[in-house]
Amino acid sequence: MAGDSDDLDQGLQFVHTMGMQTKAEAHDNAATIYALIEELLARGLVDLRSLEERRERTRAREGERARAMAHVTIADDVDKYALADLPVIDCAARLPLCKARCCTLGFSLSRQDLDEGMVRWDYSKPYQIRRKPDGYCVHNDQSRGCQLYAQRPAVCRTYDCREDKRIWQDFEKRIPAPVAPDEK
Repeated sequence: MAGDSDDLDQGLQFVHTMGMQTKAEAHDNAATIYALIEELLARGLVDLRSLEERRERTRAREGERARAMAHVTIADDVDKYALADLPVIDCAARLPLCKARCCTLGFSLSRQDLDEGMVRWDYSKPYQIRRKPDGYCVHNDQSRGCQLYAQRPAVCRTYDCREDKRIWQDFEKRIPAPVAPDEK
């Protein structure tokens, strides 16, 4: 069964890599279209005002379509085990106050995370950290601790909540940020 999971992971990575290449090609095609439009305008073959009106209608239509489409992001490749000068925060002492709110923040995983096969990602949002229905990371346990602490992603290792107003109103005075109504 483990082999099937590895095959699935490798297959999905391939599909998503192909998707990213397709996106790059689409960007190149868009540049060509813009160049063509500029040339038509320069030659007086297209009316600029009509073009602008049509573009606004098309932009609205395509904007709606784009928001409904999934996209793929992968974090920068760094060796998470070689990171140095990590923030030193006494999380255990602050958990009763902050409720591990940092574990509700979304982020992209790295290829290292994907290759290790330990960190779970959201199939509907490749390669974002998977979250439970309550918004917390799936690796966050009932005591708000991390079940994968030794293998946690680089973003978790380097994250410094001290200045993050989503987490702390005042870190030094141990005053957590107000909880938004949708977080209760």
